[in-house]
Amino acid sequence: MTIDFSNVLLTVLSLVVLAVPGFLMAKLKMFPENASSVLSTVVLYCCQTFIVFMSFQNYEFSAEIGLNMLWVGLLAFLVHFIMIAIVSIFVKGKNEAKARCVRYGSVFGNCGYIGIPLIKMLFEGSSYQGEVLIYTAIVITVWNILNWTVGVYLITKDKSQISPKKIIFNPVIIAVLLGLICFVTIQKPIADVATQGTFIDNMLEKLMTSCNYLGDAVTPLSMVVVGMRLANVNLKQLFMDKYAYLQVILKLVVMSLVCMLIVAFLPLAVTVKYGLFFTLSMPAATSTALFAVKFGGDGDFGSVCVLLSTILSIITIPLMFLLFSQGFGIVI
Repeated sequence: MTIDFSNVLLTVLSLVVLAVPGFLMAKLKMFPENASSVLSTVVLYCCQTFIVFMSFQNYEFSAEIGLNMLWVGLLAFLVHFIMIAIVSIFVKGKNEAKARCVRYGSVFGNCGYIGIPLIKMLFEGSSYQGEVLIYTAIVITVWNILNWTVGVYLITKDKSQISPKKIIFNPVIIAVLLGLICFVTIQKPIADVATQGTFIDNMLEKLMTSCNYLGDAVTPLSMVVVGMRLANVNLKQLFMDKYAYLQVILKLVVMSLVCMLIVAFLPLAVTVKYGLFFTLSMPAATSTALFAVKFGGDGDFGSVCVLLSTILSIITIPLMFLLFSQGFGIVI
């Protein structure tokens, strides 16, 4: 299987199609008022938790994979810290509430909410899918650690709001830890542990199938939520706020370039480079708006940042991938 520009473009467009039902049903007032929030909670704390855990159940552990996971974690931290430095230096403005949304949204992307569905669809049927999903889970772990520390500070400028408990008791972090423990100790999928044909083997297989069903729901549900949110935003406001375009450029172009320049010349597996590139090239995280509301910021502008970058990522992800694959010769 070859991942090329047309493949990436079609995958992104396929994700957009999944958002259409949510958009239409919201426009037709077929959802209750809080439907978007409820579905978001299901995706973030249930479906995403299972898909992260199951990411470690599609591949066998090896010393090489373990080393690659360490590289992914270190490089994910590095890219985020470089972007934090960039936005701290260059993002200024008279409207501090908007500036905080721009800083946060330029660093923290939707690596789980949209990144996982994109990677699952892009590598569907490929022998690389399991490995790339493992690296995606590591990036999501780094994201969660930084989100509840540096991310909270970027949006609030108040160290007292930082909550280590949010990291420790985050369902996704717990899923990663459990997945890693099983992955490293058992070194093969849980469904393959028991003797084939026995009751325990059948039970484990059914259990893992149920977990897969919950994880697979991330793709349709997350895009339905995106469609619902898009339906509730004033399109004129969405495309006319010049400050939001600064966030789009920083997140979708600058962060992708930073990632490319860091990984392109390192002697790493192509799967590692692809995993980092795609997860770190995602649009602004949904929490840009959620944090702005939670901590007394500009929630409306935060929503504009999320939706505008999500829409424009339809263009930027394939184009940045074209530069990554052709300009730097990173081909799988």
